[in-house]
Amino acid sequence: MDIRTLLFVAIGGMAGAASRWALLEVWPDNTTWPWQIFIINMAGSSILGLIVSKPFQRLSPRSIAALATGLCGSFTTFSVFSLDLAELLRNNQISVALTYLGSSIIGGLILFLLSKSSFDRIGLSK
Repeated sequence: MDIRTLLFVAIGGMAGAASRWALLEVWPDNTTWPWQIFIINMAGSSILGLIVSKPFQRLSPRSIAALATGLCGSFTTFSVFSLDLAELLRNNQISVALTYLGSSIIGGLILFLLSKSSFDRIGLSK
C-alpha cells in the first residue's frame, strides 16, 4: 500500500464527507421521500462518471483514487440509502420504497453512463 495514495484518498474522503454533511445541514428534510440522499447519490454518480472519463485519464492514479474513492466514495452513501429504504418499509410505504430503490439504482447508473460518455466524447475531440 502506498502511504501517499492513502493520504490523498483520506483528504478526498474528508472533502466528500464534509460536503455531504454541509448539504444535509442546509436542505430541509422531507419525510415522504428521501430527496437529500437521492440527489447526493445521483450527483455523486455523475461526478464519478466524469472522474473515470477520458479527459481525467491524464491525472495520476493517486489523484484518480483521491477523487473517485475518497471524494465520491464519501460524498455518496449506501448506508444512509439503506437506512432510508428500511424506514420507508418500516412505515409500510412499500410503493415509495420500491420507487426509491429502483430510481436510485437505475438513475445512478444512467447518470454515471451519461456523464462518462459525454466527457469521453469531449476528451476525444481535444
